[in-house]
Amino acid sequence: MNQQAPVPVPTTPSQDALAATLAALMPLGGGLLVALGYAWLDVFGLILGLGGAIGWAFWWRNKHKTFFPKDLRGGSVGGIGALVALIVVLLFISVS
Repeated sequence: MNQQAPVPVPTTPSQDALAATLAALMPLGGGLLVALGYAWLDVFGLILGLGGAIGWAFWWRNKHKTFFPKDLRGGSVGGIGALVALIVVLLFISVS
């Protein structure tokens, strides 16, 4: 029997923009978390920050079942943006 492949659902420009923003924020936030751990607790903090960044990625994937869900919400990406902004502020305070 000849089966047809499912037709992919096209994404909207706003979904593409949210996915691109998420693709930029997640690695940035992970790297800043590692830097924050190093700034606070030296090598031990670096290891903790790396564990936190990996845990953050696993949490996001388990929550959404994929790293880039097709139905991204602005609130989810905004929450990640707020978390990254908080990490930036804490890192700036720590190194100043």
